[in-house]
Amino acid sequence: MNRGIYPILSGALAQEQRTQVFAHNIANVNTKGFKQEEPLFQALLPHRRLTGSPDSHARLVSGMPPPIFGAAERVFVGPHGNHTQFDSGRLRTTGNPFDLAIDGPGFFEVRAPEGLRYTRNGVFHLDEKRRLVTQAGLPVMGTKGELKLPPGEVVIDGRGTISVGGHPVGTVKVVEFPEQQMPRKVAESLFAGEGGTVQKNSTVMSAAVEESNVNPLDEMVKLIQGMRSYESAQKMIQTIDRMAELAVNELGRVQA
Repeated sequence: MNRGIYPILSGALAQEQRTQVFAHNIANVNTKGFKQEEPLFQALLPHRRLTGSPDSHARLVSGMPPPIFGAAERVFVGPHGNHTQFDSGRLRTTGNPFDLAIDGPGFFEVRAPEGLRYTRNGVFHLDEKRRLVTQAGLPVMGTKGELKLPPGEVVIDGRGTISVGGHPVGTVKVVEFPEQQMPRKVAESLFAGEGGTVQKNSTVMSAAVEESNVNPLDEMVKLIQGMRSYESAQKMIQTIDRMAELAVNELGRVQA
């Protein structure tokens, strides 16, 4: 096989992964607090010559970095994770006093079975124990632990202080992370991280939620561009394969 196919194949696989990320963003355009992702890739440069490895194609298809072989001018592309865009989404009024949104930086802190997690999805409600919980039933943390509300009229002010019947019963905890230590995504709108500090400058808005920060039109354009690039790589591979076929059947033919 012509080894020139491998750099093109690595590019085709990269475009396939890009389209998967963009399609995932589009699928979550209506997920509250969802943060869009951008795929990252790295250039892999050969630095020594090896004979062809039998598992070269399998390594590329599995997403592993391509083997190092061939001419030094060949450049491969490999996956390098995803980058999460933490830009704020649009705030939408709901009228439900337990729905909360953060106007500014920071995350709500919740307790998951795996430990503390962070989210911008403020669609909350009271469970049977009158704890403030997420849609998945994870307790929302206050500055002094879980928030358990007594019966009565609930009012949540801009500082996140919860009052029931005119008496404060707790404060919603908002945590901010340094730009170099932003939390990593572990679910659609759930993050894990360390090094966060209590945020006191952001405004907590009651009866409102933060929408996804995905722009569906932009993501559709990226998706189409990725598909076109993938198709171009396919055609290049077919052209190289056709050239090899002609070399074997035509140029390699012994004239009588």
